[in-house]
Amino acid sequence: MDERKLADLFRDAAHDAPPASFDAGDVRTASLRATRRRRNSIAAGTTLVVVLGFGGVLAGTNSAGRDDGTATSAGAGQQENDTAQSPMTLMEAQPPNKDFPGDSSSTQGDAQPPGSTGPSVSDRAVQGCAGVDRELADALAVELSVPPDFAVPPTRSCSPDSRAAAFKIDGLTITAIVTPQSFDAPAGAEKARTAQGQDLYVFTEGDGELKGQAKRFADALAPRF
Repeated sequence: MDERKLADLFRDAAHDAPPASFDAGDVRTASLRATRRRRNSIAAGTTLVVVLGFGGVLAGTNSAGRDDGTATSAGAGQQENDTAQSPMTLMEAQPPNKDFPGDSSSTQGDAQPPGSTGPSVSDRAVQGCAGVDRELADALAVELSVPPDFAVPPTRSCSPDSRAAAFKIDGLTITAIVTPQSFDAPAGAEKARTAQGQDLYVFTEGDGELKGQAKRFADALAPRF
């Protein structure tokens, strides 16, 4: 087929094609509509951003106002509380009652003088061999060359108005008892008369280096009591 016939065929096919459903005017109208829609969308978005921003500013301002009001109210309440004295503050402001029963500064006659290590006379009157007489324990500790705090109550029984102390050194127990009453002393006990006319008993029990030296301790203690 030559070129001329081919061109005639294409020309005939173009004439048989249906006419276009739109023209240049329709294209321009559609373009204007699309442009108008984009502008409307941009304007709506800008308006929304402005509204949200303005609302955030108002919310921040209101919150700051409420915080200031709360702080002011709290400050006023704290000032009122500070100006009112609590019962504890009133108690602290009052001077202590020097006449309160049981006060350590009491001037009653049965108070023990400062620096004294022994019990009062009333304590010793009901103590007997049930406890340690500190004065007798101190004197006996000097003779034994041991700390007086190591003293223990004797294992013997004596009258309540007696004074007693004992020390355990190794396997030996040394006991001293000063009493105005009769005392059932164990075998081997040494007896001496004190300066106040009472009986002093010193005896040892068990085995140890100081066994058999009860008389020496009795002679040393008797003049002190």
